[in-house]
Amino acid sequence: MSEVQNVLEGPCPRPADRIGSGRVALFDGRSDRRLRPVPCLDVRAPALPDWSGLVDLVRAAARRLRQIEVHAQDQDRSCRQALRRARDAVVAAERQAQRAESLADVVGHRVDARIAAAAARADAAEAGARAADARANQAGALAARVQAAILSEFPDPNAQVAA
Repeated sequence: MSEVQNVLEGPCPRPADRIGSGRVALFDGRSDRRLRPVPCLDVRAPALPDWSGLVDLVRAAARRLRQIEVHAQDQDRSCRQALRRARDAVVAAERQAQRAESLADVVGHRVDARIAAAAARADAAEAGARAADARANQAGALAARVQAAILSEFPDPNAQVAA
């Protein structure tokens, strides 16, 4: 037999069982013939529960909440400090990068000026070399004319002896 059948076929509870102890079922004379619980005169009033344990739990919970709030405030404060330090580090890094960029610009301008000066010196040296080459060619041509003039004016003594 299944549990459902046990429940369906089992004994039905009596209305007095549903009412509970300390109450008596009385017929109130109404047409619907319902039973209503009426408190008995001999039943004692229930004792008030001891709430001191609950109060202690509420106080412990309140203490724990205050501890959690203090801890959260500490974490918030430390996070703010960490963020402030990180922001300061980023600002310092940006300043350092700007100084490095400025220094690189200055060095770049100096290098450009030195390169321009070196190029100007190289051009001047090349022009000087061309001028020196031209003078050397002129000197060589003049030396050849002087030699020709000397040879024409002063004949070779060995050449006369042979003649």
